[in-house]
Amino acid sequence: MKGKMKVALLVCCAAVFSMSLVAYNYQQIPPPTVTMLADGVYHYFGFFTSSLVVISDEEVLITDPSNPLRAQSLKEEIAKLTDSPVTTIALTHEHYDHVGGTGVFENATVVCHRNCQTVFDLDSLGDVPQVDETFDEFKEIRVGDKVVQLHYLGPGDGDATTIVYMPTERIVATADLYEPRALTHKNWVDDKNFTGVRHILNTISNWDVDHAINAHSPGTDPVDLQENVEYYNDLYDAVKAAVEEAVAQAGGSSFAAYGLFDTLPQTMELEKYSDWGQYDSSLPRHVERMLLAIYHGD
Repeated sequence: MKGKMKVALLVCCAAVFSMSLVAYNYQQIPPPTVTMLADGVYHYFGFFTSSLVVISDEEVLITDPSNPLRAQSLKEEIAKLTDSPVTTIALTHEHYDHVGGTGVFENATVVCHRNCQTVFDLDSLGDVPQVDETFDEFKEIRVGDKVVQLHYLGPGDGDATTIVYMPTERIVATADLYEPRALTHKNWVDDKNFTGVRHILNTISNWDVDHAINAHSPGTDPVDLQENVEYYNDLYDAVKAAVEEAVAQAGGSSFAAYGLFDTLPQTMELEKYSDWGQYDSSLPRHVERMLLAIYHGD
C-alpha cells in the first residue's frame, strides 16, 4: 500500500510540475492550508491541489481527494473542523490525479459526470474509484441547508469537466481550466479542448462569485478567472483570424487551414501575456491546441 500511495502522489504532483518528481523529498511539501470562504465552507489546499469542503451538522461534501496520502491529510484537517462524516465526494473531472483516495472516506458517495466511467474503464493501475452516482448536465446536492450545484457545460479539461457552484455563498470551483497569470504547461494540454475551456470560462465568468477556486493554486480571487477569460478570448480571436485568412486565400477551402499547423504555433505571439508564467515555453502548444479545436473540433 505504501508504494501505491507514493505512485499516486507522484501522479498528483506531476500535474503541477513539468519536471520528474521521482526524487522529490516529501518533507519539502508545504503544509496544507484551510481557508474559510463562507460559513461552513472551506478551501483546502494541500499537496499542490485544491478541494472544496462543505460542512453541515450531519454531513460533509468534498471535491477531488486526489490520492490516498493527500486524502488522509484532508480527512485529518476536516476532523479539526467537525465531527460530521464525509458523505459525498464530487469529482471535477475524470483525470487520475484528482480522483484517487476516495476509499479513505468510508461509505462516501462518489459523484462524477457520466463521461467519467468510460475513462475509468480503461484504467491500468487500478486506482480509479467506483462511481456511485452520475449526472448528465446538472445535479443539485444539499449539504444541510447549503446547496451545491454540479454543472456540465461541455468538454474542457477532459470530457467530464464539472463546475461546482454554490450560488448562495457565491463560490465556484473548477479544476485544470486555468492558472493565475500563467499558461497551463505544455505537457498538460493534450486532453484540453481549448474552445470548450473558452466556452466554460466565459459562461462562469458571468456568474455572481466572490471566490473562484482553481485546481492548483491556493488563491481564490475571481480576478484570476476574469484574466483567463480574456486570455482565452484573445487566443481564440487570433487563431480564428489566421484560419479565416488562410481559407480566404485558398478560395474558400477549409483544407487550407491544415498548413497552419506547421507555421502558426511557431510564429504567433500574444505580447499582452508575455509576462505570464510559461509564456515562452507553452504558448506554441496553446496555439496548436486552439487551432486543432477550431479546425478539427478537439
